Amino acid sequence: MKYFIAIVISLIGLFIFGTILKTEYSLVLEITFTILTFIIAFFWEYSLFNKTIDSDFKIKSQRKTISLFDVGMATFWTLYILLLSDNRETLSYLTFVFWAIPFSEFIMWFIYKKKKPYTIFINENELILNRRWILKRNLTELTQIQYDRFSKNLKLDFKTKREVSLKVSEYKTDEIQKLLEILIEKSENNVFVPNNYEPKIKNSC
Repeated sequence: MKYFIAIVISLIGLFIFGTILKTEYSLVLEITFTILTFIIAFFWEYSLFNKTIDSDFKIKSQRKTISLFDVGMATFWTLYILLLSDNRETLSYLTFVFWAIPFSEFIMWFIYKKKKPYTIFINENELILNRRWILKRNLTELTQIQYDRFSKNLKLDFKTKREVSLKVSEYKTDEIQKLLEILIEKSENNVFVPNNYEPKIKNSC
């Protein structure tokens, strides 16, 4: 939450000095707040390496997937401001802000390959996903496991909370197999491995 609040404050400062309170120092302030936004986004991503989570079972990420949604949104707003907006000169600085999170994810891609942080935990009956926002789900409420071949995501549905997705290509195949066994064991519902999930015998990680 502290990183989210810091980014919001940084963006407010950027908007005020970049759009409303134009002064001779506006350019310097725009650059300062833009760099600050990127630094906060990076440390928000990096903070998961320092989190300590109690668990009975945990899995390391072998790689970092760069969010196509974040890249797509950054591309869309960049093109809109530079090509279609009537205020492109006033708002052009925002293009750097939109790329703060995708660029931080790109750097994290290299860090993940070296450090391989733990990002999936199971503590008793609780599934914990170590992300920017930590997600927790009660595994006894797991109702269904689905697999999307296109995105390579396992989708877990729960009774009282929204679904969560796990990108299986980020993990070792044998660890995902073990995770599935635990999910099925802990669920109080008739849950099974989806028929279209066909794990590779040998993982390239």
